[in-house]
Amino acid sequence: MKRSMKALATVASAILVGGVLTSAPASASPSDIQPMVSYEWNTAEAGSPPSGIPCVSTTGAIACFQANGDKWWVKDTSSDSASAVANWVNYRNGSLYRKGGCRNGLGSGKWGVCNKNYYEDSTLAFNACVYDASEGVWVRCS
Repeated sequence: MKRSMKALATVASAILVGGVLTSAPASASPSDIQPMVSYEWNTAEAGSPPSGIPCVSTTGAIACFQANGDKWWVKDTSSDSASAVANWVNYRNGSLYRKGGCRNGLGSGKWGVCNKNYYEDSTLAFNACVYDASEGVWVRCS
């Protein structure tokens, strides 16, 4: 059982990382990708990101990670009722350790930040998503 779960996690992480590196929409919601770890939701507070940090985007959302301080920066780029989300997965010692999202419900054109803490020896992957909180539906992800 452990071997099949690890194989599932490896395949799912390859799919997720592929979504980070390409602009094609994801076929599964982020919460469906790794069902064995609880999803951590955080609500972004208003702020302005520093320059030069890595970012990914999709129509309606930009997500960036600031390694110094473990901060997620999220910008909503569409005037709709949906929120921008930095969707992330965290691996430690080769296994999924945590997963979650930083949701920006501040409105179109606004940046938000979520402050997290990750182990220095862990690995992160992330994508930008649009989430309709009123319906509980993932609209699209990078």
